[in-house]
Amino acid sequence: MKSICVFEDMAYQNFLPLSYDRPVYELRCGIYTFLERIILQYPDTEINLFCREYLKNLISENYSYNVNKIKSNNNGCLFINGRLLISSPISVSGEEEIGVKDNSIVYARLLRKNCLSITPKKFLDPGFINEIKKKIKVKRVNARLVQYPWDLIHINKEQITSDFTSYIKVESIRENKYKGVHLINDSQIFTGKNTVIKPGCVLDSENGPIYIGHNVKISSNSVIEGPAFIGDNVVIQPLSRIRAGSNIGRVCKIGGEIMNTIIQDYSNKQHDGFLGDSYIGSWVNLGAGTVNSNLTNTYGTVKVQMFDKIIDTGQTFLGMIMGDHTKTAINTRFMTGSIIGFACNILMTRTPPKFIPSFSWYSDNVTRAYDLKRELQVAKRMMARRNKKMTRNGEKVFKTIFALTETERKLHDS
Repeated sequence: MKSICVFEDMAYQNFLPLSYDRPVYELRCGIYTFLERIILQYPDTEINLFCREYLKNLISENYSYNVNKIKSNNNGCLFINGRLLISSPISVSGEEEIGVKDNSIVYARLLRKNCLSITPKKFLDPGFINEIKKKIKVKRVNARLVQYPWDLIHINKEQITSDFTSYIKVESIRENKYKGVHLINDSQIFTGKNTVIKPGCVLDSENGPIYIGHNVKISSNSVIEGPAFIGDNVVIQPLSRIRAGSNIGRVCKIGGEIMNTIIQDYSNKQHDGFLGDSYIGSWVNLGAGTVNSNLTNTYGTVKVQMFDKIIDTGQTFLGMIMGDHTKTAINTRFMTGSIIGFACNILMTRTPPKFIPSFSWYSDNVTRAYDLKRELQVAKRMMARRNKKMTRNGEKVFKTIFALTETERKLHDS
């Protein structure tokens, strides 16, 4: 059987805080995660996954694939960078070679002898590319490797349309039991099984397709503009405005106005408030009236603080990046280009800082590290409300992230 291995390299650090508790290839852009899109290209192929060692057991719980090991295979293996926005399959068969772009490995097609010497740590070593170049033929390729979270936001609309065109077969929209739903260009609208769209809703796909998954409830008088993706078991509250580029993961509860924003699974933004050009992790809860700015008053490019560095993103529109398990109080207002860490609690009447380290408790009167034991309790309570239980491996990852981000908090305090 042919074999591929999806790996992550050192550039996962550019995607923090989103990548603290997941490999980069589990991030969403378009209708799929990077991993899902790669797997679609390789039916009847053995799948292997490489990730950071502390994530190994948690990833093994979620997939039936080999994690951080490759079965002996006489045909070798094709290693694919998990940051690759793949549009067509790279050949598994052929001579040994590595595909390279901008000194990053896009893929490595290796025969059995060289394949068995490769470990996840190799790809996480920035010097590995120079080592392997001495042994294997190098091919320069024009591939699309994402570099930062704002790349995902920037290409999200285009990717929803591309995924819909490439992978979604639309025969007709499923019959809706409610009358009074207005569909514009319905040949570009897909709805899954048991999805309910209440009266007064408008689904407008004139400027891009709309994909709505299974068991979704779209409440009355909501508007959805394509291109848009809404995953399984999502609830859209009444009078919601789901604007172009909205990308909502599974089991989310959404309300208010959302535009060109990616939200991972199990997060809530149920109430009024604008969320634009942002990327929100899983298990996030945004209090009523939480808003973000996505455009500076100077109309210039947005600069962000990534730990101790200031980066010009080159983007005119950029809202915020928010890690998993973070919560905000009512009427929280985020500035353009905010980076909010993993497992933060933000309770401020004034505007929060543009950079908030992971495991931070921010209120008007107190700024301190969030107590690990207390935050674990909060995370477990929220998961229980969705009938999910944090496993031992999930708890270990949570505690590991707390230890990893201690330097981040100290750096910010200094």
